[in-house]
Amino acid sequence: MDFYQSDTQRLKAIQERDPKADGRFVYGVLTTGIFCYPSCASRTAKPENMRYFDSTDEALSAGFRYCKRCRTDLQPLSDRQRHLVVQACRLIGNDEKIMRVDALAQTLGVSRFHLQKLFKEYVGVNPKTYMQAVRMHCLHRSLDSHSTITEAILDAGYDSLSGFYSDVHKRLGINASAWRKGFNTMDMRYGFAQSPVGLMVVAQTDVGVCAVLFGESREQLIEELTTRFPKAQLLFDEQNLSLHLQAIIKHLHEPSKCNDIPLDIQGTAFQERVWQALRQIPCGSTASYAEVAKAINQPKAARAVAKACSSNPIAVLIPCHRVVKGNGELSGYRWGVERKRALLDSEQ
Repeated sequence: MDFYQSDTQRLKAIQERDPKADGRFVYGVLTTGIFCYPSCASRTAKPENMRYFDSTDEALSAGFRYCKRCRTDLQPLSDRQRHLVVQACRLIGNDEKIMRVDALAQTLGVSRFHLQKLFKEYVGVNPKTYMQAVRMHCLHRSLDSHSTITEAILDAGYDSLSGFYSDVHKRLGINASAWRKGFNTMDMRYGFAQSPVGLMVVAQTDVGVCAVLFGESREQLIEELTTRFPKAQLLFDEQNLSLHLQAIIKHLHEPSKCNDIPLDIQGTAFQERVWQALRQIPCGSTASYAEVAKAINQPKAARAVAKACSSNPIAVLIPCHRVVKGNGELSGYRWGVERKRALLDSEQ
């Protein structure tokens, strides 16, 4: 549905300086002879002095001139900004040595502050975080194919071993040798507990909790852990996990109480953005998949958001149960709709 067909809708878009209307139409001002994009920051003209056009060519044919403020001689500002971010992502992905943010901004002809602002708006993370994700992606491939870890580090774009070890441990929770060996040397401790919504298993690495799963039996939950972490060394250790088990049980009984349990979140850059957005949904509230997509500045990614929710391995602490359909009805839940209903009821 086109929301900018009637004069009333177009005038409203101009008065609100709606950037989504840019490219859908332009308007000319009779008193100045200039035509603008709807989001133009210039003083709003009187409605009777406005004329609407479907394209810049129509406005030019009618005798109006380009606006030097909103630059109607160029693409709409949002398109220019999006193109700049795409350029930045390509430069980051194609550069053999990951450049610094200052150098990237200089190459693109913008300030570091402006680049960071656009990245947050269109990608959801700052340039440095995106660069780290790219390096991790390169590293995952390199560690599987290189004969030495040093070669893999250099091929992934790191300019120093110290920078690499800081990054890899923070994002993976393991050292490079453990990753190279397929997690064979990484211990992952786990323990069980009876929760208000059934049997629960909690697993953690040295970094923090990496899984909170619900199930019907211990055997089923161990199988799910093994499937998700196929080469980790699973160690049953309820004694050392007791504090975290008790904290999660307490959180289930008193959902409004904040918890500071450290997490080892391991997902793609998109998944981590979605999971971080889920943690911002207040206890006792819900959000639709479309609302979460808007929260990460990707309003058309509702289906991808739903997939990221279903891939969440850390139940409750990353509250994917708070995401519902657009009409407010409960949607599917990885651990069953009844559990989802019980968790939401307990938060009311």
